[in-house]
Amino acid sequence: MLAISLVGCANPGKPTASKLTAKSPSEYAACVLPKWQAVTPATTQKSIAHGYRFTAPSAVTSDEVLEVVEYREGSRATFYKGSFLSGDKLREAARACLE
Repeated sequence: MLAISLVGCANPGKPTASKLTAKSPSEYAACVLPKWQAVTPATTQKSIAHGYRFTAPSAVTSDEVLEVVEYREGSRATFYKGSFLSGDKLREAARACLE
């Protein structure tokens, strides 16, 4: 029972890439969520302190996690797997929403 409750509080791990955008967390989230759900329909969005966490589950590798939080005049988007330079469709969608 304890293990089950700890899973819900899991930290996504060390960040692998981070980018800035002039968009607010809610504006960025409104762009990212439908794009991620088009690639991975089970993608979820959760409210976190000062922003949102997106999780795209994977049956083969660890989940793709993207957090977007308030930062200065806009937001900071941080990946916890892969890299913004990767050709992966989820990262491409996240990158496209930065503008």
